[in-house]
Amino acid sequence: MPEDHDQEHGRSPDASSSGDGEPTVPDDLVAMLDLLAQTIVQALGFGVAAVNIARPDGSLEVISVAGDEQARQMLLGTVQSAEIWDQILTVSEPWGRLRFADHRNEEANRELLSWVPDFVPVDAEDAWHPEDALFAPLTAEDGSRLGILSVDLPRDGLRPDAATCNALEAFAVSTALAIEHATLRSRAESSERLFRWLATHDSLTGVGNRSILFERLRHAATARPEHRSLLALAFIDLDGFKVINDHYSHNVGDHVLQTVADRILTVVRPHDTVVRWGGDEFLVLLEQLDNETAGLEVGQRIVEAVAEPIRHLDQEFGVTASVGVAFCGAADEVDADELVRRADSAMYAVKRTGRNACTAFGSGHDRASSR
Repeated sequence: MPEDHDQEHGRSPDASSSGDGEPTVPDDLVAMLDLLAQTIVQALGFGVAAVNIARPDGSLEVISVAGDEQARQMLLGTVQSAEIWDQILTVSEPWGRLRFADHRNEEANRELLSWVPDFVPVDAEDAWHPEDALFAPLTAEDGSRLGILSVDLPRDGLRPDAATCNALEAFAVSTALAIEHATLRSRAESSERLFRWLATHDSLTGVGNRSILFERLRHAATARPEHRSLLALAFIDLDGFKVINDHYSHNVGDHVLQTVADRILTVVRPHDTVVRWGGDEFLVLLEQLDNETAGLEVGQRIVEAVAEPIRHLDQEFGVTASVGVAFCGAADEVDADELVRRADSAMYAVKRTGRNACTAFGSGHDRASSR
């Protein structure tokens, strides 16, 4: 049987986002940051270590928290805007590459801190206060912000000494490198996926292109006889599109093409292949058909869907579809070029007899026969 190629809907893929549009962080990076945060807690004597990563919109999300379980539950997954972090860091005291938020600073705003631990400070001049915080800004080689490493709750209850701060700076460098390398790798993988997608898809409408059509026709041609089935190729040409494209603008024309492509996708079967052939022409490869009637029914659904008015920029536009369908039986040899020619011939027969209809190519004849 043919492979079950589900038609890919929508526009080009974005590897940095999940299905709901939220940015994602690779699992291996999360594991690395978890290890770094745990090491900071264990080696440097802090009760909490948290790693915030900069998101595409500039906000920062807490990706990893080690140490105090209450802090982990409160902080993990929280997001703060870049403006809030800028305010916090601006009024913080520089400690080398670190930034210390001192509770005694009158300019500090306690409300900006997303978590304040509940404890009584020790009786010492350099005691750590619940509203104190220590941050290590994480920057890329080009100076852009990658994130922020923050620590809290030193176990001895005192502000960290110089040796501890130097060690924390070293951990911050390692954390920044881990994030930057993961980001570069993710971008490279995203670009590779995009290039692969563009090789087989139309960038305007998101449906397939000629490459994917011929690939799937070749697959059908090389399938073993017992796995072959009746297939059809529907050739769709839009009636009235040139007038819209010339009279209004190419932006309007592009919107019409995108709308038509989306409508075709909604009325074909999930495993059918929709392709933009070029200009205002689309092709649909229909595999695993029970009979020719089933293929013509899909063609008729396309005609009806395309004919619905298209509303854009407070205006209404109308196009129709002339659809020609060519069939190839399970026992027939699949000749891709000949199949396209026959479907194209059937489509032009529709053009000559009134348009806005679906017609099948007559088997064995170089003409079209009406449905």
